[in-house]
Amino acid sequence: MKSKTLHIITISQLSVFLLLLCLTLGNEIIDVPHYVFHDAPTLYSQRTGEIIIELSIFFIVMVFEAALLKNLYKRIRLLEGFLPICANCKKIKNTEDQWVQIEQYITKHSLAQFSHGICPDCARKLYPDLYQNKE
Repeated sequence: MKSKTLHIITISQLSVFLLLLCLTLGNEIIDVPHYVFHDAPTLYSQRTGEIIIELSIFFIVMVFEAALLKNLYKRIRLLEGFLPICANCKKIKNTEDQWVQIEQYITKHSLAQFSHGICPDCARKLYPDLYQNKE
């Protein structure tokens, strides 16, 4: 599962990266405004400066995007993979070799929040008088 998730994320980000790079360079090399809007041709020296500025901005944005992607992948990996869980009490062993309640572990490692309730099977077991009257 981990490798599939990473593969999909990597391929999609690489595709976006290459598309934006091609559009940026293509715009400056081909001089798209000249052909599309019938504007006066841009001087090559001016286009060179624009290429340098645009590529600088492009690479700065891509570095920030790669850092955000790395953090996103770390969050995804936290809840994927092998989690040791006690067969009896259902506590999970964390990275510090401590056993914590499953609710505590998931709350700490994700954006999920818990709201406790009681399932019908447990309600019948815990409150048999209430359920005998309803049946």
